[in-house]
Amino acid sequence: MKKDFLKTRNLNRSELRQINGGVVALPACTILCGPAGGVISTKPGIGDVCNSDRSICCICY
Repeated sequence: MKKDFLKTRNLNRSELRQINGGVVALPACTILCGPAGGVISTKPGIGDVCNSDRSICCICY
């Protein structure tokens, strides 16, 4: 285990992008609704999930 730990190194931002395949923006409804996801609500109502300032609201699946 100690030998493997000694082989590690810190990666810079460009190296991390190559590993991850680029930076992918997470949709807002995935963050608000969890893994089930949802769609952005144009007319938020009862039962919709919103962020703290209510600028984005989602209808969760």
